[in-house]
Amino acid sequence: MPVSGAFMAAVRCWRQRGGIKNIHYTEEGNEMAENIKSTNQREYTNHRRPPEPNSQNRGVYTTAIARQNKVRHLVIGGEYRTIGSKACMNITKIHRLELAPSVMSIGENAFRGCTQLVAVKMPGSVREIGEAAFMECRKLREINLPKKLRVIRPRTFKLCRALKIIELPEALEEIGENAFIDCDSLQTVVIPRQIEMIAFRTFYGCKQLQQVTLPPELKIIGREAFVGCCFQSLTLPEGLVTIGDSAFLKCKFLESIHIPESVRRIEKWAFHGCPRLKKVVLLHDPEVMGDWLFNRGNTVVHCKRNSKVDDYCKEFQYKTEYVD
Repeated sequence: MPVSGAFMAAVRCWRQRGGIKNIHYTEEGNEMAENIKSTNQREYTNHRRPPEPNSQNRGVYTTAIARQNKVRHLVIGGEYRTIGSKACMNITKIHRLELAPSVMSIGENAFRGCTQLVAVKMPGSVREIGEAAFMECRKLREINLPKKLRVIRPRTFKLCRALKIIELPEALEEIGENAFIDCDSLQTVVIPRQIEMIAFRTFYGCKQLQQVTLPPELKIIGREAFVGCCFQSLTLPEGLVTIGDSAFLKCKFLESIHIPESVRRIEKWAFHGCPRLKKVVLLHDPEVMGDWLFNRGNTVVHCKRNSKVDDYCKEFQYKTEYVD
């Protein structure tokens, strides 16, 4: 098949414009082969514009940025609105952290494992702190939580062993599981009034926790919530419904407890392993009473004669003192 005039005209045009170095064509068995090489290909490659940054990362303090800013006193400036997930994870050079008022959220694991971090200055603009954000910051002693923070996510301060005091904001509505687990130095906590549940292992292993103020709206103290704490006394609020499995297990300094009439469930081992617990006041009959709620040694249960609690004490051989 002959090569058309239009095709040849196109070839001449391309050559004049410098866009083609070589073009060869053959006619054999009605087949045509073309070999085209652009003379501008190398030049185009060398002068290409760099790719535009992902718009989703604008305003985000990322891991890549953090690796370039390994300083003792880290100030995250006003160009950032978010601290990305794992942004500073395991960067042990950071001793002090200061966030600009533009920052609104801190991603999960953002400062996890910053083992030399001592102090955090957080602006009131922060509304969200991700799960495990400050986990394993073992030397963290000072941190101010924003007044409008509503949720502390699970494991946020897990293993912050140097943290002695933390002021929880009044706006707080939820504290996640394991939030303060093994905070060995934590001494006092006032739980905001809107909190209705202390979740699984929230204050587990807080060996120096001497004073806890529970809110009036509290309904549930979850499983193993206060294992190993050292308070001598504790006031349970009227309105409390459930005391979970092992909630106060091994609170070795607890001396007395009054269980309010609103409580319907006391699950197994709730106050077991409390050798100094001498007086338990339980004047009503909860719907559920789990096995071995107390130690059998020095604990005396103050209850009503011939009540369900009285029968329970006889079954487990607890001492009783009747209240008329």
